[in-house]
Amino acid sequence: MFSLVDQWKTSGVTQKAFCAEQAINTHTFSYWVAKLRRADQPSGGFAAVEVPGAGPSDRITITYPNGVAICLSSGIIGFNQDSSYLISVSFLV
Repeated sequence: MFSLVDQWKTSGVTQKAFCAEQAINTHTFSYWVAKLRRADQPSGGFAAVEVPGAGPSDRITITYPNGVAICLSSGIIGFNQDSSYLISVSFLV
């Protein structure tokens, strides 16, 4: 369906006209247009944090506004629940 969305984008016609030409339900097509738009957006997630002067044995604490604190040290922390990505912390010296 994403290939059809790409075709529509380059066609210069409205979604409604494109759907009529392709015999596609307009609501279904709009769903896929929105899905592709969301897929193209960065998902957020992780951000690189550099701590100048921190060494391998140093620890860093991240404290959220609600008082929850996470204390990290350099090295591999572990995997998330479904093992889809590795959680690690590295200090640049």
